[in-house]
Amino acid sequence: MTESPLADLRSRLLDSAIAIVEAQGTAGLTVRAVAKAAGCSTMGVYTHFSGKSGLIDAVVEAGFDSLDAALDRAFEDGGGGRDGLIATGLAYRTWALEHAPQFHTMFVPAVAGHQPSDTTRDRTWDSFFAHRARVAAALDSADADPTAWHEAAARMWATLHGHVSLELLRRTHAMSDEPFSDYAAAVDVALAVDARGVAN
Repeated sequence: MTESPLADLRSRLLDSAIAIVEAQGTAGLTVRAVAKAAGCSTMGVYTHFSGKSGLIDAVVEAGFDSLDAALDRAFEDGGGGRDGLIATGLAYRTWALEHAPQFHTMFVPAVAGHQPSDTTRDRTWDSFFAHRARVAAALDSADADPTAWHEAAARMWATLHGHVSLELLRRTHAMSDEPFSDYAAAVDVALAVDARGVAN
């Protein structure tokens, strides 16, 4: 089934916006540039995204959709549990390195004065909740005190995101590159701590 002309135009505009961000960062993301790349008038951008702010939100949301799909595949391919969590950590790093400008846009205010919409904020949290569900499954504690797996998920995400962000910073500033930190150790520590908490 083919997309409708309106849906097709929205897809082209979004793909164009992502391509511009990947090539030039958000500095190159303008309504006129996106419209030109998509082969339409600027009215198309305003119709589908209400302008630049809506474009930024769409780029962020599409980034989380793509990242979540990669993490879900990694967790399943890793067999779930500890191995699955480590696999998602490696997939998170790989996705971030391959889509660094979009990754930056997802987690750092992209344009001065831009405020994400409530929908975009909710979409960001959905990614964390999906991660939290994977951690709960690894702890086998989905029916236990949710505080245990919520805190474990937050620790793991913070550790992983911190490592990846520092690696991206080193690359951006041409600093000496170092191997990816041992995320497996962070997973083991969090699982050990929270396994004890669930057992008590």
